[in-house]
Amino acid sequence: MRIRFVALLILCCLISGCSVEKQSEDSTHSILYDFQEPTSFPFEVNDVRTEIAIDNVDTLHQFVFHYKNKQTTQEIKYVLSKVIDESETASYVKGMKPLEVINGKQTYYEEDDSSQSIWWENEKGFVARYVYYINGSQEPLGMNTLTESELIELVKQVQ
Repeated sequence: MRIRFVALLILCCLISGCSVEKQSEDSTHSILYDFQEPTSFPFEVNDVRTEIAIDNVDTLHQFVFHYKNKQTTQEIKYVLSKVIDESETASYVKGMKPLEVINGKQTYYEEDDSSQSIWWENEKGFVARYVYYINGSQEPLGMNTLTESELIELVKQVQ
């Protein structure tokens, strides 16, 4: 009977929020977002995971979706970043190749030996990007590059 009482007491404490840290009274930025994810990829995806990187809720919100083929080590990261109370648009356009306008948003393309990326502004104030690479970006893409149209199709799925 005592075990049930103690369990009930702990449960009540958890439900009432006793174990939750008090949020800063200055913090007014919600981290609740609803993002659309891609459903079709230019390679078979057999490993999916998500990261939420919020070191300071009042400064930067970043969400990273990983789509990977374990056998070929091909991976696409879908990254959404938002610097709170600042526009991040100027930081990624310089030196990037403009591509297609999708739903009124200009996309930008960048490529090097080991990765390809496409960037655009998300309607929720986020800078969004897909980054494609192989083996953790440790080896050149070589013949495994994606076409610009394949990257554009990924963008269209989430806009």
